[in-house]
Amino acid sequence: MSDFHDIAQKAIEKAKALGAQNAVSSIARAQNLDISWRKGKIENMSSSGESGLNIQLYVDGKYGSYGTSDLRPDSIDAFIKKAIDMTRLLEEDPARTLPDPERYKDRAALDLELYDAEVAAITPNKLIEMCGALEAECAQNKQIPIIDIAVEYGTQLYESYMVNTNGFEGERKSSNIAGSCELSMQDGDKKPSNYGYSTTKFLADLRSPKAIADEAVRYCSYMLKQKKLESKNRTVVLDPRVSSSMISKFISPLFTGSLVMKRSYFLDRIDQVFGAPLLDLRDMPFIKRGASSALFDGEGMPCKEATIFEAGKLKQYYLSTYGANKLGLTATSGRSTNLVLTPGKRSLDEIIADVKDGIYIFGLLGGNSDEVRGDFSHGFNGVAIEDGKLTTPVSEMNITGNHLELWKNLVEAGNDPRVESSLRIPSLRFDNVATSGT
Repeated sequence: MSDFHDIAQKAIEKAKALGAQNAVSSIARAQNLDISWRKGKIENMSSSGESGLNIQLYVDGKYGSYGTSDLRPDSIDAFIKKAIDMTRLLEEDPARTLPDPERYKDRAALDLELYDAEVAAITPNKLIEMCGALEAECAQNKQIPIIDIAVEYGTQLYESYMVNTNGFEGERKSSNIAGSCELSMQDGDKKPSNYGYSTTKFLADLRSPKAIADEAVRYCSYMLKQKKLESKNRTVVLDPRVSSSMISKFISPLFTGSLVMKRSYFLDRIDQVFGAPLLDLRDMPFIKRGASSALFDGEGMPCKEATIFEAGKLKQYYLSTYGANKLGLTATSGRSTNLVLTPGKRSLDEIIADVKDGIYIFGLLGGNSDEVRGDFSHGFNGVAIEDGKLTTPVSEMNITGNHLELWKNLVEAGNDPRVESSLRIPSLRFDNVATSGT
């Protein structure tokens, strides 16, 4: 990565020479290989690579961020000169500063195992072989009336280097491989579909074609002969796919943008209770091979394990240096890493077996979530639960409520978080939730 180091360092030096008091220079390279497959042959194949330089400039109390993909030395010099001229035209913003140099200390020295040479060595022929194997697994299904199978596999390699004038420098290197299948079915005049997938840092951790196909078949089987149910408050059990989505919507006002704009129901409410005692949510950056594991954040501040909610009580915001300066608070980090909700001891099936009248929800369909008031409404796909058993497939219904009340009705977490995801949220049971249909 010495070429990255040289380009980024020279960009910083150029910016200083042209009048910038401070600057952040980061350079990144990504390489992608993707194959989509249908009916026994390649539908699309793409291989791409791109490199780019981003520079953040602090000039006479003004701030600007700029990017270029032209990395020739003369072009970079001209790019930085133009960027500084443009920054001088902006309004002053005293909240725009680099982190205090003290914030760069105590960075963990860990190998997070984010790069796999086996993924880097994967060829198009290997991906083609994997596509064929996954399609074959899907085609063996006898449970559902499949009319179409679409398969994809792809790899991504990423590396970056960042340096600033306040004493920080750091590099990242990671790999990723992903595979998925989407199954379409014939159900009268409808053609419902669903998917299975796996995405990991290491090839050895990727789920088998059978596991991916079985996942797609299971969800598809819940989408045949769907009906509406009567509107009423029920127990709902959220599949990990949905619980991850719901918690993401719930915590979105915890981040700098919402807080600074004062569009957050969390503003000025640290140490207040927002959920049931089961709501224990931690940010865990040091999970080996974790989807969002990192040693430092986007500003170079060292990542640290953090408690976001403890027994339902809010403990921390996600605040960048800019956000902290605007609000008069202490910066934490402007981004999350791996979010882990403390799992329970029982499986999804065991949780469902204890529900007399409810709905198991395995997919959300659009909707909205208000970051100021907390109101939400989402369409969903699900299955009715009657006396502990899954019965009627359900659609064309909405789950509605308010996040400030919903999470207080959390009564159980399952033991099934998806470890491939940066949102390691298990299945969740909530009581007394409004579901609207007929």
